[in-house]
This record gives sequence, structure tokens and C-alpha cells, in this order.
Amino acid sequence: MATSSTSSLSASRVHDYFETGPNHILCKISGLEQESFPETFHDSWDINHVRLACSGRIYPTDVSLWPEIVKGLNETIVTSQQLSEVMLRWNKGKQNGWNINALDAFLNNRSIEEYDRAQGAHSDVALDDDELRAAQAALESDEYLSNNSEAEGFDHQDEVPQQQPLHQHSQGDAGGIEPSGGPLKSQFLSREEREHFFDVILPRMQALALRLPELITKPIPFLKQQQDAAVTLSQEQIACLLANAFFNTFPCRNVPYKRGRKKRPAFKRGNSSGTNVGQSQQQQQAGEDEDDDESDEEEEAHPRAKQSSRGGGRGGARGCRGGRGGGGQVNPPYSKKKSLNAPRPPRKHRYTGPAAQFEFIEDSNVTELSARVENLKMKDKDVTRETAEAASSSSTQPKTGEQEWLSKMPSINFISMFWSEENRTPCTTAQAAKLRCILHYFDRVTSEMPAGTVTYHRQVLKKPTYLAAGERLTDDDFCFSKVTVDSMTPIEEAPQGALQLDFANRNIGGGTLEKGAVQEEIRFMVCPELIISRLFCQQMEANEAVLIKGAERYSNYVGYSKTFEWYSNHRDSTPRDKLGRRWTEICAIDARPFRSRISRLEQFDRHYCLREINKAIVGFRISPINASEWGMARQDDDGDVSASTARYRPIATGNWGCGAFGGHLQLKFVLQWIAASMCGGFSPETGRLGDDVLYYTFGMHQLKCEIEEFVKAVEAMDKNLDPKRVVECLTQYPRRNPAGDIQGFREKSLLEYLSTAIAFVPQA
Repeated sequence: MATSSTSSLSASRVHDYFETGPNHILCKISGLEQESFPETFHDSWDINHVRLACSGRIYPTDVSLWPEIVKGLNETIVTSQQLSEVMLRWNKGKQNGWNINALDAFLNNRSIEEYDRAQGAHSDVALDDDELRAAQAALESDEYLSNNSEAEGFDHQDEVPQQQPLHQHSQGDAGGIEPSGGPLKSQFLSREEREHFFDVILPRMQALALRLPELITKPIPFLKQQQDAAVTLSQEQIACLLANAFFNTFPCRNVPYKRGRKKRPAFKRGNSSGTNVGQSQQQQQAGEDEDDDESDEEEEAHPRAKQSSRGGGRGGARGCRGGRGGGGQVNPPYSKKKSLNAPRPPRKHRYTGPAAQFEFIEDSNVTELSARVENLKMKDKDVTRETAEAASSSSTQPKTGEQEWLSKMPSINFISMFWSEENRTPCTTAQAAKLRCILHYFDRVTSEMPAGTVTYHRQVLKKPTYLAAGERLTDDDFCFSKVTVDSMTPIEEAPQGALQLDFANRNIGGGTLEKGAVQEEIRFMVCPELIISRLFCQQMEANEAVLIKGAERYSNYVGYSKTFEWYSNHRDSTPRDKLGRRWTEICAIDARPFRSRISRLEQFDRHYCLREINKAIVGFRISPINASEWGMARQDDDGDVSASTARYRPIATGNWGCGAFGGHLQLKFVLQWIAASMCGGFSPETGRLGDDVLYYTFGMHQLKCEIEEFVKAVEAMDKNLDPKRVVECLTQYPRRNPAGDIQGFREKSLLEYLSTAIAFVPQA
């Protein structure tokens, strides 16, 4: 029970850190008094709402393409070539370089092989010679990947060993895509499955997509940056929106045609090194832009990520063991790469407004912080004024508001998933598995439409915390919460009621709609209702998280990254709350990227440690909207919101930001443990200081033993630890030169060093 002094303190500072915004419920809920819904589609074409295909106008032509979409989706489609022609009518795909070669290969490769064996079996009669050769080449290349990927055991994209087939739990029938259930011989569609898709699933998807103006009658608001708000949709509405994303009907929401989708420049004569000139320029640009937070799937296009990933196992600089993750050897003098001794360029400022405080989070001096933020705002105003003047001078240039709106939104149309580069494998096993997950989802929902809802809550931390005791809204002494470590179970198998972490990209979903197949992308594939968050969630900033409650799981899988495969159908038996949401809550938080060897050492700076702790706190903090049985739309049966938030809710997390983002494994555990132990101290609705941690190491048994040993050492201490002091110990772990620059790691691992250091830290 909170004391009276604590209650008065909470009342006076109730919104210091969090202020819960509205929950926009866009579907009719039984038992809930709601304002009347419009019977017909209400158009709202502005920068505050999602722009739908059924709108009366389509940017930038001001001519609606909905009649063309209705005409195309009312046609009977029996071949992949016809499907391509229909979808590209409203996407200008040919002139922009888009294609659906990956989808075509997924639908036809195995059918072609079976056709050749059967000598006369039906296949896609519309395939021309070029498509046939491309499909056969893809099949051969895919067989090579399938036979060799298991032997690698390590993915250059992620510095974490690949997951083993631990979650092969088959529940229920597999549906029409794979009637027999169980493991598949191939991720590509068989002839029978292909016929089932064109004869049954695709016509249902077409009819579902055309119900858009019937199901979405109220405009869907954007969950904008620095605005705490939520959107609740029915699962039927989500299925309709995803069907439109499959047919690529959302205007202005394709992935920009850039980088990997451009034709590779030819080799320049006279280049003695024999390297591709365009590629070397791209490497140089990538090196300069090392802190750019891109999606994981784009790492394959950047040799920079491949160069740094091998040096991150247990080492820092040469001769230093370093305790898992970070660092690498010093480059030779003749190398063009940056040396560890090279001066670090000034930190780039990403944010404006409230998020700018997190750029200077190492400055606890409020006066100096305010001065810096104000200075940054003045510079931003000058830039905005110059941009506005340039825009007004050119009538053909889009408005600044349009540019800002488009640049902050992830893609949602599936064309990027269907696309493949020329002269490359059209569809790999992992891509085929992702497409199979999507088709299995549509097969399920079009056969038996679920009747629940899903809530997407964007949560905002209004100002940074520096871990001082006086900042918390409770007088409870800080102590670390309980930790349970598991090396075999995936996060999605966490106990019911646990908050399940999504190791997110700042563009939520990351490479879901491209070639990525790591933790976030896999979760979005087995729970496709998560994908629709990309429709209305802008990029996350340093003080924001997205919490999603109610997403249903439809598929089981095996493997990871290149070995990812769809395994079987999954029947989700998680109970629902009063609002119709399943009691499955997923928290999407993006870690700071540390891709270069220099930046991997700098992640021990106090600034970056506090940034990650604040990011984890905003994600771990209980969402009142999700905790409430009615989504705060009405009072819960058991009392107010505080009673709902008092339920036991452990935090299921793991190696957050430790793959392509280069995070230090042991450091990330300590930072998340601190955040979980005090996340409730900044929320007036929470009746406890912190939450227990369920930590999943994804097959890393040695890391599990190291964490358990460290946790036992901390629990054995007979004194309360100050989290601020623990962070100071973290910053002292790297070896530094007399100037204070980080040179490498100590011989001891981080947890070994920390268990000794905190025992001798004088407590305030």
C-alpha cells in the first residue's frame, strides 16, 4: 500500500513522466456505449489520418483510383502474370522498376518441378520463357541455400547463434495451404496448394479487400511522434486492411525505390583493384553514416555490417576478452577504415522538440539542458524557414508537410516483399516461408473470421530520468527484481500475461515487408495483425514505444534468418478481455545501433546507457489502456485502472539490440534489468516499483550461466543498490587512455567486473 506522503507526491506529479492519451476505438464493441458510427465511408484526406484507396482523391493526381481497383479485383485471376498486371495498374510498377518476381517464384517454382516430373501436369500457362528460366534458376539456388545454411550455424546479419527448431508445436489443422500439417518438403507451393490459392484463397482476398469502405467508415488517425494515443481495430478490419496491403492499394505507401533496387553500376575500366566503383562509393557512404538506424534486412546490402560482425564475439580491442560483444581489432595503418584511435565525429542530432532532451541526456544540469535544447530549436526554425522559402519558389516541389508525413511513415504495401532484383535468386527459402505465413493467415481468416479486437498504443516518456531516487513517484527503496533465465524457449512462448518484447526497428516491423527474417520480422509473420501497425505508426523516437495487445498467432515456425521456415498451423487459445483483445501484449522498442567497431565501444558511455534505460522504461511501463479490460473506454468491473495494473506481469525479453545493431550482450541485460526494476516508479497507476524479468538467451547456454551467476551475486549482497551507482560502474568498465577515450575492454567479462565493482561502491 502506498503511504499518504507517496499519494500526495503522486498527485502533485501525476503527469511528470507519462500522460496517457485517448484510445480511438474504430469498431463497434458489444457492451460499450459508443457514439454513432457513420454508415458510409467518411473520407479524411489530410496529414493526420491514414489515406485509403477508397478516398475520393489520390495524391498527387487528385484522381481516385478506387474505380480501377474495384474493376481489377472483380476480375477472375488464375495466373501470377495476371495478378501482376492487375496490381501494377495502380502502382506504376513497370516505370518505377517494381515486379513480383519473388511472389511468382513462390507460386510456381515447385509447380514447375512437379510439372516436369509428371510430364503434362497443369502449370501456369502464362509463364513465358524468361520467367520459366528465372524460376528454375531460383529453385536450384534455393536448394543450394537449404543444403548449406544449416552448416553455417552463424548469421552475418545477427551476432547471435541461429535458433534451433525449438517451437515445432502443431496445434489444430494446417488449413488449405498445407492440409496434411507438420513439416514441409519445401516452402514453395505445390501444384495442389497453388491451385487452392488461385481457386479459393485469392478470390476471398479480393472480396475482402473490396469491403474497405464498408468496414472502415471512420478515419484512422496516425499515431504521431510525441503524442500518446492508441487505436483499436477489429480483427476483421485488420484483415481487410492487410488484404489491401497485399494488393498494394494504399497510396504513397510503397518503399522508396532506392539503393538495393537500383541496377548495380558496371565495373569501371582501369580500376586496378577490380572492385565495383558504385559499391565502393556505397561503402564509403555507409561508413560515414554509421549511426543511421536502418532496418535489419538492409544490412545485406552494406558490407560494413559484415566487416564488423566477425569482430564482436568476445573481444574488444586486440588482446582484450571483453565479455561478449563489441569491438574488434585495430585496423592496419594502410587501411581506409576508421581506426579505434581516430577522433569521434560530433554526435548527430536526430530529434527536435521533446525528444531533443534525450540527445543531451548525459547533462543533468537543467539550465544547461534547456539552453542546448532551445539552441537546437532555433537552428531548426532557421532550417524550416529556408525549406519553406525554397518550396514556395518552386511550384512543382511538394509541400513541406507532405515531405515530413511521408518520411516518417514505414511502408505498408506488400510490393517490396514480392519484388526481387534482376539476375538474383527471385525467392529464397526464408522469403517463401514469409509468403507462406501470409497466405496461411488469409486462408484462416477468410475461412473463419475472428471476432476480436487489437489495440495499438504509442506510449511516450515526457522527460528523461537520470535514475535519482527523488524522481520516482514512490518512496520504496530500489532493489533489483527477480530474474528467471531460459536458453531454450522463444519469447512468444512466454507465460500468459507476460509483456513480450519485440526487438524493433524505429520503423516498426523492420524488414518484415522485405527480406529480413530475424526476431521482429519472424514475430510479425506468425502474428500478421502486427503488420498493420506500420499503417499508422510513425517512426519511434528515443522516448517512445509501441505496445500492442490482442494480436493473435496463426503459425508455428522453425529456424532463424536464412533457415526460417513455416512449420504448421497454430491455434491461439489465449483468453480475451472485455474489449475482445487476447491477453497477449507485445512491446516494440528500438535499441540504439552500434554497428561500427568504434561505436560498439562507445555504447558504455553514460549517455547511451541512460538512453537505453529510458527507452526500456517507456516500453516496460504498464500501459493503462492495455491493462484496462475495456481499454479505458469504461470503468472495469474490478474498480479503477490502478486495480488492473496491479496484476502480476513479468517482462519477457532477451538479447535486445545485440544482433545487427551491435549491442553488448551482458550490457543489454544489465540495462534492461535496471529498467524493469524501476519502471513502475515513474507511473502513478502502478502500485509497485518494478516487474520480474523472464530473460531468454535464444540457445546461448553460456550466457545463461553467466547471468544466473551474476544475479546470485547481486541477491547475496546485504545492502540496497543505487541504480545510478550501477551505471557509473558500467561506464568504468572499458579501458581508457589518459584523455578519457575508450581503448578497449578489460580482461574480465562485464558481469565478472560488475559483480566485484558494485560490492565496493559506496552507497549514498
